[in-house]
Amino acid sequence: MSDLLHPSVIKQIAKEVDLGNTCYIHRFTRKLTTIDQTADDKSSYAQQTLQQQLELKIEQYVKVEKPSDDDQLEIMEYFLEEIPDKSIRKQLSNAIKRQNPIRNFNQAIDSNIELTVHWANFKREEYQRWVSNVIIDAYNY
Repeated sequence: MSDLLHPSVIKQIAKEVDLGNTCYIHRFTRKLTTIDQTADDKSSYAQQTLQQQLELKIEQYVKVEKPSDDDQLEIMEYFLEEIPDKSIRKQLSNAIKRQNPIRNFNQAIDSNIELTVHWANFKREEYQRWVSNVIIDAYNY
């Protein structure tokens, strides 16, 4: 399993799920298959067919998808602890307490370039940690 937890593999999977794609890791061969959820119509059909085939044999795979909305909100809440400026922290906190919290949070982040960069770095690291945990949990089931 150590090759599966290699930082470059974790980074690749985290990047894919952040884009909204789904990754399937074969439990024995460790082969990684990525389903592009943003594919155009022609390749979308091929992607859907491939995904259906993988799902029929899902017990042979570890499926890694984008974190749920609840998990994403938890990551956003952790990020708030990283913000030293109380007014910005309050603004972001208010954003995630309203309806459509993820959209509101992202809009608030996008209004400040330094905050955008800090969030991107933080999110990348958290997604990598999240992917690692999904894989570890899958192999310890």
